[in-house]
Amino acid sequence: MSSKTVTIVVVFILAFLTGVNFVVFPALGTAFTDQSLFGLSSSQFGNLFIPQVICIIISCLGAPFLVNKLGPKIVLGSGLVLMIVSTGIVWLLQYNMNSHLLFPILMILVACMGLGFGLSITTLNPLAASLFEEGKSSAILLLQFLVGLGTSTSPLMMNLIGDVKNWMYVPGSIFIVVSIACLAFLFLKLEKGAFFELPGHLRIPRKLWIFFAVIVLYGCIEGTFGSFGGIILKNKGLDNNKASLGLSLFWGGIALNRLLFGLFAKKNDLSGIFLFSPLLVGVLLFILLIDPNINILLVLMFFIGFFMGSIFPGSIGWGTVEFPTLSVLVSGFLMAANQIGTGVVTNVLGNFSNYTSEILFFLIFCTIIICGILFYLKRNSKIKEAF
Repeated sequence: MSSKTVTIVVVFILAFLTGVNFVVFPALGTAFTDQSLFGLSSSQFGNLFIPQVICIIISCLGAPFLVNKLGPKIVLGSGLVLMIVSTGIVWLLQYNMNSHLLFPILMILVACMGLGFGLSITTLNPLAASLFEEGKSSAILLLQFLVGLGTSTSPLMMNLIGDVKNWMYVPGSIFIVVSIACLAFLFLKLEKGAFFELPGHLRIPRKLWIFFAVIVLYGCIEGTFGSFGGIILKNKGLDNNKASLGLSLFWGGIALNRLLFGLFAKKNDLSGIFLFSPLLVGVLLFILLIDPNINILLVLMFFIGFFMGSIFPGSIGWGTVEFPTLSVLVSGFLMAANQIGTGVVTNVLGNFSNYTSEILFFLIFCTIIICGILFYLKRNSKIKEAF
């Protein structure tokens, strides 16, 4: 294989493993809250992820400037090491789970995981785009598909081990596999190149701020389903098992859309589908709101996820095409926007989780605004090059 082929393989494997590593803490939720193991209360477990969101936002906003100064290899490598160290220390906690410092230690580890993820994913997006000059947006969509596939793998691993008392096998195996991949990455030759440089006098374009607003609203929708989707479905009449299945179908729809867009956007004009996707999500949410038939809820969840799938990575790809000299900034800026939307809605909606109709009305309003903004951005744009 040529060196470029090896680089592509390693980069996309790292995308998958970054997703796997990132969700190790949520995946270990049953172990963290088991009174015979870590013994965290539900509120402690929820508060555990506040520093993660804050650190992801900080690292996503800081990574473009670090990459500009140090190059992609050092920044991505640093992010991977932070994630690996966090996972490795969690693995070692099996030998001391009764310390009164356990919760503060976990808070620090989760914060390090957030910093590592922000540095890694912000660098991986433009790195993948730089490897495919004629298909930057497709590369980012495929990379985000692999990240999403990875995030669904850790919870699956927790299910496969069976007894929650075997929890240590999950972080242990992730630590070993990601460490091996990181070692392979260290042997790659990655040039800084003009693709990762920022202009000397940096000014964030007005259009990029508008993309930022789109992704904050998108983050609100994704965060609502990620945190309260199960509650919404149970309020609509599904039992716990079907509500969990509905969430799986939602994330499966997102993943499938990103895969298909990544594979077909390069040779087909999918810009129209991308632009109308938010409106289609709004229509499906309206059906979810007014139709009491529980038999169609699972189908609706899949298609809501499916039409949401391309909005976030597609916006990063479109922004990368629009602002080729700001590709790293586009990645970090929009990654931070997604975390802001997700973080805000997760903390705010906790007080309104039983107001299903009001929440769905809010999400429908968000989809209409997103669709309108995307059509505004389309004017005199390079969207055809992105999709």
